[in-house]
Amino acid sequence: MWCTNCSRDIEQSANFCPWCGSVLGKYETLPFEEMQLTFLRADLSGFTRMSEAMIAEDVMAFLGEVFGIFSKTIESYKGTIYQVVGDEVVSIFGIRKELDFAHHMAVLAAEDMFNKLFECNKKEYLKNPVGLKVGIEIEPASVFNLQEDLRNVLIITDGFSKSQILQKNAETNTLLVGENLYQATKAFFSYREVGEFTKDAMVVKGYEYKLKLKT
Repeated sequence: MWCTNCSRDIEQSANFCPWCGSVLGKYETLPFEEMQLTFLRADLSGFTRMSEAMIAEDVMAFLGEVFGIFSKTIESYKGTIYQVVGDEVVSIFGIRKELDFAHHMAVLAAEDMFNKLFECNKKEYLKNPVGLKVGIEIEPASVFNLQEDLRNVLIITDGFSKSQILQKNAETNTLLVGENLYQATKAFFSYREVGEFTKDAMVVKGYEYKLKLKT
């Protein structure tokens, strides 16, 4: 299949050209659906230090186990995995329209992820345990071609960037949430304000969730 605008070769199933952005197929403009979604980003802290003390096979086995557990945990709280890149996982809550309180479920999923990682760190071959840094925020999103498999779904939102800013500024073994999530869940969970973070003119106010970790 070729793009009629830039003549580049593209996948048959594509709805827009990844090279020039032109809309393809039967649409002149894409019919976006406006949704309120919750974005969760989790990143392993101390991964480089851990991997330097292990053979490659053990590193890959550990990563496979951890992210397998994270995926099952997120799905058990009705979240959807968006992507896994390196030692980071990105997920979305609220894609399933029948789910109420998706933002609460995201917080509970994150807390469960911390506890599951704590158990994984008890492995005998793990000389340098790893930590977790999580950022979560609710943001409006324009969504096209909504389906359970998100690979062909187009999502336009600040949610990815804001959750990343929170995650990058979180201390190890800390969960930071943004202003929108804080306002939506403060009656259910305990937080403390930690201040504002800025990146590329985007300002995000952060609140630390008081984790209840199992020991």
